[in-house]
Amino acid sequence: MTKISIFKIGNYYKGFIFDGHASEGDLENYVCASISTLSQTLYFTLIDKLNIPEDEIRDVQDDGYLEIEILDKNVFNRNDVQTCFEFMIKGIELIRSQYPQYLTLKVVEVQNDKI
Repeated sequence: MTKISIFKIGNYYKGFIFDGHASEGDLENYVCASISTLSQTLYFTLIDKLNIPEDEIRDVQDDGYLEIEILDKNVFNRNDVQTCFEFMIKGIELIRSQYPQYLTLKVVEVQNDKI
């Protein structure tokens, strides 16, 4: 199962953690590939389309694990950045509605600037 945590400060999303694999088998692999595509699309859109410098985004990657955090408040509170997060979250919610056994999604309010 993939556990997805989206982190926000107030009304602003600032990062996420995707942890785990959906499981094994064709359907599970499709779910895992779908949510991976959404997370990677967000990351590369931030860099390639919104021109956010890579040093403003902390990322940790491992097998079945991706953690992204936008470090600068002046970056993560931008409307275009928030729209990208909302797009990714909507995609995850749609996948979860069809395949709830393969992923969990929670939004976590962060009390300080670190996730």
